[in-house]
Amino acid sequence: MIELTRESLRAVFPRAPEAVIEAFVAKQEVLTKVGVNATRTRLSYFLANLEHECAGFALPGLEESLAYTPRRMAEVWPHRFPGGADQVRARFGTAPGWQNGAFDEIYGNRMGNRPGTHDGSTYIGRGGPQWTGRDGYRACQARTGVPAVDNPKAVSQLDLQPEICAAFWDWKGLNRFADAGDFKGAVKIWNGGTNGLADRQHLMAGNDPVIARMKSVDRIMPVAKAMPGSPPSVKPPKEVVDAATTKERRLRNAAATATAAGAGNETAKQSGSTVHVPMPHPVSIAVIGLALGVALVATILLVRKRAAVAANWF
Repeated sequence: MIELTRESLRAVFPRAPEAVIEAFVAKQEVLTKVGVNATRTRLSYFLANLEHECAGFALPGLEESLAYTPRRMAEVWPHRFPGGADQVRARFGTAPGWQNGAFDEIYGNRMGNRPGTHDGSTYIGRGGPQWTGRDGYRACQARTGVPAVDNPKAVSQLDLQPEICAAFWDWKGLNRFADAGDFKGAVKIWNGGTNGLADRQHLMAGNDPVIARMKSVDRIMPVAKAMPGSPPSVKPPKEVVDAATTKERRLRNAAATATAAGAGNETAKQSGSTVHVPMPHPVSIAVIGLALGVALVATILLVRKRAAVAANWF
């Protein structure tokens, strides 16, 4: 496993409270349990995304700010407020705390938030990963034991950030994206899209002595290889490869099934001692051809993904 030192963590998160740094140094087994520090690539993805999400743990209270202006709210959600700031003001007014009502509506009835409640403004982004939504807080509670649903602010507790962050990583299943070298895919899973992708890449382009904040995603592997430590095994275990190639294997299996089904539509008939093999139906030929093409593509993708997993296992 790769050891996190106080010096390396402080280099990545120069503005983080000391309590956060101390917690990560003291609780590295929490990261080990979910495999975050098993390889350099996983750790690189983990640290870079956290740095973006919570400003390197410098976000005040580790809590998403609701201090929007009507103009800013209209800019962030242009499809919801095509009338701009005037529409926002007309909808929610300008009295103190109007943003809470706006978030209750904007985030209501999704991410597990109940419509007609204050869930939207209650389960806002918190902690290093910025857990969001009632479903997210329930998942956090189930994985950490922190009373996140009834006491949402507990997710921002400084000395619990190793548990909070490791639980998020595990909940989102991000190991498989790091193992495949898919940084963009990891970002999509992390926040539901590619929001902040350029900033995350920019952050990785600095002078961090641990991961050197790679200038681009393409340089993650060669730079990360300079980090100390080694993975738990020389080659990635079968379960790691299987987890990273689930989609490709499913596609290949589906193609094989379709090929067999197309071939099975034509059966030979025997008359006396003569076996009559009918000409394949054009539809069957088309089905078999398409299935074989899909199978070939799936096999190529599978081989490439396996190679990527092997390359990232360092």
